[in-house]
Amino acid sequence: MTTLKTYTVTISGTEREDGEEPYTWAVSALNEADAIWRAKNIHADNNECDRSELQVEEIFEGLPDKDCGYHWNDHRSV
Repeated sequence: MTTLKTYTVTISGTEREDGEEPYTWAVSALNEADAIWRAKNIHADNNECDRSELQVEEIFEGLPDKDCGYHWNDHRSV
């Protein structure tokens, strides 16, 4: 059985051109590339946009700190 890790991925779409903040997603994934793929799919589905328009702003293993100062969306598998 493969163990998934928790990654936090911050993604911006074309809304960044309107001054909107990027979205941050916590996902369960095999590695960074898998986490980016999963987060881009979630972002595209939730914002009805094309995956090709999305940019990864930040990625790291684990969850954001409790006092990170921004909202993040938990989409980890249970």
